[in-house]
Amino acid sequence: MSKQGMALGMLILLMLMTGCWDQDSLKDARLANASAYDITSEGDIKQTLEIVDDFESEQGSSVNEVHSGAGRSVRQSTDRIRAKVTGDIRFFKYGMILYGNKLAQNDIYPYLDVLYREPDYPTSHVKIAIVDGDAGDLLHQKRVGSILIGEFITKKIKSLEELCIFPEMTLETLLPPMLDPGQDFTLPYLYKDGEEIDARGIALFHGQRFSGSLNTEQAPLYIIMSGKWNKAARFVKKIHPGPSNNPRNYVTYEANTEQIKRKLAVKVADDSQIDVNLHIELPVTIVEYAMNHLQEKETINRLNRKLSDDMTHNAEQIIKTLQQSGCDSFGIGRHLIAHYPDLWKSLDWNKQYGQVRFHPEVKVKIVGSGVLN
Repeated sequence: MSKQGMALGMLILLMLMTGCWDQDSLKDARLANASAYDITSEGDIKQTLEIVDDFESEQGSSVNEVHSGAGRSVRQSTDRIRAKVTGDIRFFKYGMILYGNKLAQNDIYPYLDVLYREPDYPTSHVKIAIVDGDAGDLLHQKRVGSILIGEFITKKIKSLEELCIFPEMTLETLLPPMLDPGQDFTLPYLYKDGEEIDARGIALFHGQRFSGSLNTEQAPLYIIMSGKWNKAARFVKKIHPGPSNNPRNYVTYEANTEQIKRKLAVKVADDSQIDVNLHIELPVTIVEYAMNHLQEKETINRLNRKLSDDMTHNAEQIIKTLQQSGCDSFGIGRHLIAHYPDLWKSLDWNKQYGQVRFHPEVKVKIVGSGVLN
């Protein structure tokens, strides 16, 4: 074949080849921003979805719609919502998922499966939280001030993660502990107080079921005990006898998070008794103490002893709640799987976890007291 013939053949072949042409216009999409899931009295899944149009209104602010639909599966409940709205709902900017606590007391994985299976759902930045009560009620509020409800809750979760009141978790980082038989997980816990959306604390999970909670006062110490602290952790303690409404009886202090030291050691005795030593060194700065005298060394030493004793007691109460809830969020089971595989195979961990003896110790050391002293 001549060169001219080969060139002509190539040209005809290129004209006949169909190229791949696919586009997904963000301009035309209706964007799912946040969703909430609850269980109905009939046992159906009720999904509530915040949809945001990717343009601003005449007043210069984004607009949102909130719709609900029920079905026997997550996908079916989404399709029921699609039947109620105009346009194609897409999940490009999906940022947050809420689950009502009644639903979360069931195995939560079936309500998450489609989110991991479908490539259209993002996972790496999507926040997830449990709601004390009906999760859909939070989204139906639509706005807090000038901020759309989904954006508000997402920002709230992120800010409380930085303060060690919520554990840091996304849809992506949730999957490994959720499928690990040797480790449980925790999630942010919210509730609706009138028109306010407030932090309830930390939701505890045993396996894939919501099984208990810690309050917001316990949360920062728990986060430190878990070894996953963030930028700041603040504590308020009543350290003097007397009226609880007298601020002189309290001290407020912040952990110097960059200097925290944590050591967790798991020991197994010959009789298979499992002991866990958890030692934490906690440097802190006093930010509020009306009794003052912090220039005196004896006052500092007395406060160090008092705060260490109180926080060690608080750590014991946190561990008691974890064991009563069956929540092995410190991954003691994972340690046994790695270092004592034969013992792990012989254990009924659901029963044995409650028999583990924890020995927490928190050593508080005051390293700063503000500019006053």
